Amino acid sequence: MTPIIDTGHGYNTPGKRSEGFYDTKGRVLLKENSVNEAVGNKLSFLFWQNCLEAHFITNEWYDVSLKDRCSIENKIAKYIKSKSGDPVFISIHADAFHVKNKAKGGTFFYNSERGKVIAEKMTNYFRNNGYGLSLRDPKKANFKVLRDTNSPAILFEMGFMTTQSDLEKLLSDEFRNKTALLLYEAIINL
Repeated sequence: MTPIIDTGHGYNTPGKRSEGFYDTKGRVLLKENSVNEAVGNKLSFLFWQNCLEAHFITNEWYDVSLKDRCSIENKIAKYIKSKSGDPVFISIHADAFHVKNKAKGGTFFYNSERGKVIAEKMTNYFRNNGYGLSLRDPKKANFKVLRDTNSPAILFEMGFMTTQSDLEKLLSDEFRNKTALLLYEAIINL
């Protein structure tokens, strides 16, 4: 399978941050795009290092609308299919509530039967290889990036930015490296 990877929300997307958790200067500790991009960049390097094809459709400094992300994904998927390839769309995110909470762990979401199979395989791979956060069973969702793309698609919420224990992991380079490595290994083993 050839991955088409979306690193989620851009820098200016409102509300995508660790509400309720601040540094000593009163700034939020984490904006979602910073963890998404860090994991995405590490993932990109792993594919490059191993001479494997992967496509990335977002840029950390610009917000790419959901409509545009779907359009870009569909064009790349068409190109991959024209070369007899098998595209899979993976959207990387970090979850949050508007206030601190106790929700924890990651979740893979899907919107098709093939997406469900991929989400289940990826969840099992993460569980069996020491992800470091609990993972809920995959859930069906009607998200635009899952519904309006032409490839089997999954959306991965790495953990909650508004839960102290998850936030500490999401801020850690070690956790980000592990997440990128598990995503890479899970993708090449699909």
